[in-house]
Amino acid sequence: MTIKIYVASLEAYNQGRMVGDWVTPKDYLSFEKFNDAIQVATEYADEVAVHDYDGINLSNEYPNFEKLYEFCKALEDSHIDKEVILAYADNIHSELTPELIDEVEENYINTYDNFQEFADEEADMDIRNTVNSDGIDFVLQYFDYIKYADDIRHSYTVLHLPDYSVAVFTNC
Repeated sequence: MTIKIYVASLEAYNQGRMVGDWVTPKDYLSFEKFNDAIQVATEYADEVAVHDYDGINLSNEYPNFEKLYEFCKALEDSHIDKEVILAYADNIHSELTPELIDEVEENYINTYDNFQEFADEEADMDIRNTVNSDGIDFVLQYFDYIKYADDIRHSYTVLHLPDYSVAVFTNC
């Protein structure tokens, strides 16, 4: 997934002309080069708007281009899947900044096929940590994993991903 934005001259747009082009932040080694590409695409417009985007959801057609560029670079460098970070950003309706990626990395637990899979792992760990080894088999035989998952669900942020899996985060 490549993040790109369609930047356009607002003045030209208001005059009924379309002056702009697609720009891909990761293609540029610095913000200055990225900003130059925006200027060239919009024919050095005084006001630039984002009219379309791909790979991200922008809540504002006038983003801070420097923060957006830094976000895209940080996204490339993160060890967490892009889909997980973007789902988190959509969930909290946050501006796309490198600080958002830091927050994701701090709160991310893992990705699972479904929340029940996560809850089952948590239950097994909790049981093994609280029940002596002689009683584990007895407790596991009667333990209600589904009820446990229902009970702990509100203690986590669970986000559905495009591949139908879920990303689990500590509640933030």
